[in-house]
Amino acid sequence: MIQVAYVACWWLALEIIGLVSFPLVSRVCSGLSDRGYSISKLVGLVLLTYFVWMISVLHILPFGIASIAISFLLLVALSLFLGRNNLRIAAWPRRQIVISELLFAASFIILLLIVRGKPDIFFSGANDALFNNAFIQSILRGGYFPPLDPWFSGESVAYYYGEHVLIATLTSITRVPTTIAFNLAVAMFPALSVCASYGLGYNITAKKRYGLLAALFVCVAGYTSGAFQLLAFAFHSNVLGYPPPEATTLTDWLLWFDFFHAHWVIEGAIIHYPYSAFLMGDLHSYSVSPSFQLMFILLIFALFQKGRLSSELSRADTRIDIAVLSLCLGFFFILNTWEYPTYIIFTALAFLLLRIRPSIKGTLAIPAAIIGLSFVLYLPHFITGVMSGFHGLGLVTTRASIGQFLEFGALFLFISCSFIFILAKREILRARKTILLAFFVLLAIVVVAVLIDFQLLVITVPLGLLSLYLIYRSKQQSAREFVLLLLVMSAALAFFCEFIYINDALDVPWERFNTAMKVYLQLWVIFGTASACAVFYVVSSLGRKTKAVWITLVAVLIVASLVHPIAATTARLGGKHTDWGINRGTLDGMAYVKIVDKGDYDAIRWLNEEIPGAPVILEAPWSEGERRSRVSSFTGLPTVLGSRFCETMWGRGWQKLEERDNNAATIYNTLDNDQALELLSKYEVKYIYVGSLEQEAYATEGLRKFARYPDNYSLAYESEGVTIYEVRTE
Repeated sequence: MIQVAYVACWWLALEIIGLVSFPLVSRVCSGLSDRGYSISKLVGLVLLTYFVWMISVLHILPFGIASIAISFLLLVALSLFLGRNNLRIAAWPRRQIVISELLFAASFIILLLIVRGKPDIFFSGANDALFNNAFIQSILRGGYFPPLDPWFSGESVAYYYGEHVLIATLTSITRVPTTIAFNLAVAMFPALSVCASYGLGYNITAKKRYGLLAALFVCVAGYTSGAFQLLAFAFHSNVLGYPPPEATTLTDWLLWFDFFHAHWVIEGAIIHYPYSAFLMGDLHSYSVSPSFQLMFILLIFALFQKGRLSSELSRADTRIDIAVLSLCLGFFFILNTWEYPTYIIFTALAFLLLRIRPSIKGTLAIPAAIIGLSFVLYLPHFITGVMSGFHGLGLVTTRASIGQFLEFGALFLFISCSFIFILAKREILRARKTILLAFFVLLAIVVVAVLIDFQLLVITVPLGLLSLYLIYRSKQQSAREFVLLLLVMSAALAFFCEFIYINDALDVPWERFNTAMKVYLQLWVIFGTASACAVFYVVSSLGRKTKAVWITLVAVLIVASLVHPIAATTARLGGKHTDWGINRGTLDGMAYVKIVDKGDYDAIRWLNEEIPGAPVILEAPWSEGERRSRVSSFTGLPTVLGSRFCETMWGRGWQKLEERDNNAATIYNTLDNDQALELLSKYEVKYIYVGSLEQEAYATEGLRKFARYPDNYSLAYESEGVTIYEVRTE
C-alpha cells in the first residue's frame, strides 16, 4: 500500500503543477478548443524545471528544497499574474479537462502495470537505465549545475540532463524514493504524450475521435514488421526476411516474440517508435522527449490559431507568447539537443509558410525573437561545453530502401499520399501540361535516385514539394495547411537522415547509429500526428463507396501496426526474456539487487542514508555483461570510472578512460600502499567499496591491504560480504 501512496503523491504533485500553470497556458492557447489544458502539465514542468535549473546553474542556490520552493512560487506568481483573466473556473473547458484527465489516468495506470512487470533498473543489455538513474541520484545529492558526473569523478556531466533535473525536482517534492520515482517517471511521460497527442488531433480537427486517433498513431502504433513476423509464424515460412519462429502456439509466439529484431530496419542503425521507447523503460532522453515535442507543436498551432481568430494582438500577448515559446523551444537544448535544430526549423517555417503574423515584421521578427531568446535563456548550458562528443557532419553512404521505409511507416505514408493526392488532383491533374510536367519531374527524381542509390528521394521529394506547393497555393491558411506543414517537416527529416549523419564517437559501420535513432523518432512523432489529422480531411473528401474501401485499407494497416507493440508488451511481461525482469510486482527499480546480491543492496542503502554530499567512492569500473558501477548508479556518488562506452559517447578521450580503468585496478591490486594512496589522492577518493564483484575481479592480497593499514583506511561499513573503507586524510 505504501507504493500506492507514492503514486498518489506523484500524481497529486503533477496535477497541482498543471492546474497552477493552466491560467498562463490558457492565455497563450486562447484560440484552442481546450485552451491548452492537454499540455498544461508539460508547460508547467518546463517552467518549473527551468527556474530550478537556472537558480543552480547561476550558483544562486544549490539544488534542493529551497531552490525548488522558490521556483514553484515563481511559477505560481507568473501564472496567476499573466493569466489573471483566465482564473474563473466556470469559464474553463470542463468537458475537455475531464477527457484529458481520464486519458492521463488510463494511460498512467496501464503503464504503471506494465512497469510493475519489469521494474528493474537493470545491469544487462543497454546500460542507459543505470546512467539515467545515476544522473538523477547525483542531482538529488545537491550542489550546483552542471551536476557531477557519477561515472567520471572530478568532472561535470558532459551530456544533456534536463529530464534528470525535472525528475529529481518531482522526487524532491513528493519525497518518493528515487528508485521508485524512476519508474513513476517511466509511466508518466507516455501518459503525458497521450494527452498531448490527443490535444493536437482534437484541436486541429475539432473532433474527439481524431484526437484519439492521433494518440493511437503517435503513442501506440508500431512497425508493420510485427505483422510480417506473425505471418511467418502462421504460415511457417520466411516472410519478407523474417524467418518462422520456433514457437508452436500463438501463446508461445507472444511470449517469445522477437521485439528487438524489427528495430534494426536500417543497416548500421537501430530505430524506435515511441511506444517501443516507452517499453524499454530506461528513461533515455529519446523516450522522454516525444511528450515535449507534441507540446511544442501544439504551442505553435496555438499561435497559428490565435493569429487566424484575432486580427490584432496586444503587445503584451505577443511578448508572453514569445517568452513561453522560447522557454519551451530552448528546453530541447537541455532535454535532448538533437531536437533543438528540428524545432528551430519548424518554428521558422511555421511563421514563413503559414503567415502566423501576416506582416513582414511578424513573419521575420517574432520567430527570430523566439529562436534567439531560446538560445539566450539556456546560454549557461552552452557555455559549460556539453555535447563535446559532436565531431561534425558526414555523408550517408548506406541508405534505407523504400521497402525498409515502408516497414517503418507504411500506415503514415499511405494516408499522407492519399491526402496529398486529393488536394493536388485539381491543381496538377486538371490539364495535360501539368500532368506532363509532373510526370517528367517524377521521372527525373527516379533517375537521380537510381544514379546515386538514394531510393527515398522518390518519397521525400514529392511529398515535401507537393506539400509546400499546396501551402503556397492555398488562398486562406487553415488547420489543413498546418497538417501540410507537418508533412513538409516529415519529408525533410526523412531526407536529412538518409543524406547526412552527425559524426560522433561511433565508427564505421555504426557511424549513423545515433542520428538514425534520434531523428527517426522525431519523424514518427511529426509524421504520425500529420497522418492522424489527414484521415479527417481524406474521409471528408471521399464518396461513399471510395470511403468504405479506403477506410478498410487504413484499418488493415492499423491492425498490422498494432501487432508489434502488442506482442512486444506480452513478451516483456511474459518473462521469457531473461534480460527483461528479475523482480516483479513492485515499482522499486532496485529491489532486484536484494535478490542478486543482498550485500550490495544493504550497502547501497546505507550509503544513501548515511553519506551526505558527493564524496568520491571507488568501485570496480563498468564491464559489459556484469553488475559493476552499481554503487555509483544507485547512490549518485561519483566513482573514478563507470561505463567507458558511455563516457566515450559523451566526449571523454579513450586514453583518459584507459588510464582511469588501469589506475582503479592498480589501487585494488597493488601491494604497494604508497602507490595506492597516491592514486587515491589523485582522484580524491573518500571511500573504497569492496563487494563480491571487486573480490572476483581483483587480487585477494591487494584487497587485504586496506585492513592492514588502519592509519590510512578506517572501516566505515561491513556486512553481508561488503566492506567499505574510508580513506583517512591528514
